[in-house]
Amino acid sequence: MSKPSAHSALKLLSFSFLIFFNISAESKNFIFLEKYLSQIEIVSDLQDRKTGLMNRESLPDDSGMIFVWDRNKVQCMWMKNTSIPLSVAYIEDTGEIIDIYDMVPLSMKSVCSRKPALYALEVNQGWFEKNELYVGDFINISSVIQNAN
Repeated sequence: MSKPSAHSALKLLSFSFLIFFNISAESKNFIFLEKYLSQIEIVSDLQDRKTGLMNRESLPDDSGMIFVWDRNKVQCMWMKNTSIPLSVAYIEDTGEIIDIYDMVPLSMKSVCSRKPALYALEVNQGWFEKNELYVGDFINISSVIQNAN
């Protein structure tokens, strides 16, 4: 049996990388948010972002709130005066979901994005899992915001 050459090993490694990246790229979803949520509130000024979903008793299943910041940076949110169990996704300016967290109702603890984000989407807790949306998926968030204005 002959020993594999360095050239053969390099070809195999290159092929493995191509397959890995091809599978990874294909496994990401591109989501048209309007197909999932019929009511989307957009908050972009400081006071509205501070208030968010505070003091509300419920959030309809087909509703969500998009938070828009002025620039891409690490963003943090909390659940002060918010008794509704929520999930939040932090989203890059490209529309890629970079984090999804289940929030604890009424918690004063800040939950921050691990990377810079321009947007956040708050929905009822478990909504992302129920709709099979995950970190790495893309949302058409900029077109949702443009269509709302």
